[in-house]
Amino acid sequence: MRVGFIGIGAMGRPMSRHVLEAGYELVVNDIRKEAAQELVSRGARWENTPKGVAQSCEVVLTSLPTPKDVEDVVYGERGLTAGWKKGDILVDMSTNSPAVIRKIAGEAQARGVEVLDAPVSGMVKGAESGRLSIMVGGKAEVLEKVRKILEAMGNVIVHVGDVGCGNIAKLINNMIAFGCSQITYEGMVLGAKAGIDVRTLREVLKNSSGTNDCVQNVLPSVFAGNFEPGFRINLALKDIGLALGMAKENAVPTPIGAAVEQRLLEAKASGLGEKSSHALILLLEKAVGIEVRTPQP
Repeated sequence: MRVGFIGIGAMGRPMSRHVLEAGYELVVNDIRKEAAQELVSRGARWENTPKGVAQSCEVVLTSLPTPKDVEDVVYGERGLTAGWKKGDILVDMSTNSPAVIRKIAGEAQARGVEVLDAPVSGMVKGAESGRLSIMVGGKAEVLEKVRKILEAMGNVIVHVGDVGCGNIAKLINNMIAFGCSQITYEGMVLGAKAGIDVRTLREVLKNSSGTNDCVQNVLPSVFAGNFEPGFRINLALKDIGLALGMAKENAVPTPIGAAVEQRLLEAKASGLGEKSSHALILLLEKAVGIEVRTPQP
């Protein structure tokens, strides 16, 4: 089967590499041709436009930063719609708006094209290792047609409902994760200010009810002062905005989520937008005049 992959970024690069390594004939496209150079050197084929990818592939995967980027790839002058064939499948693995992907799915189905939304969790580390959690919305029978492709990228694949439900699950996951991270940063700064060794505090949290992914996997980067892009604050701000928009549409109060959004906005206004999301702790450190840093043991 020939598989297309559009969006060769921090996540898309290792994800598409796993598809290639699984034995699929891979066709790639990105706004920057140089982003796909390594894949092409490994045997992937470059296509200049999304239209070309759609024309040559039965299944196309997209991994893009924003809903607008997805719409541009689908509806642009040389977008996927210009190359779609009856029976094609689009799997959008971006963190997208449920409303946007449902609109795309409805219009695609009228042309005989099936759409799944399949956002992922696991960050770049999970993408590199092929151990992503993939949340799939869409028809179960369509998922079965592409399951082996998804299994090349992820070790946990959950069918969560109709098209759009994948992104509902992902946005809720991210909103919860951002909230857990923010309270973790507050606790670590409080601990440092109050006089406890932060590495010892982390060991307590790792084995207690306060543990979360930030405690388990992010704090080592904070301790080392590494705030270079992983999952950027600008992307986190996009995701929390989509989650809160969904909350408004459903009349669900989300005061904690709204507070986290304000912290992300503050970080962006402070010039931290392109830093990793755990750079949020820098705002707290500056406010109290202490840094949560410790040398490796």
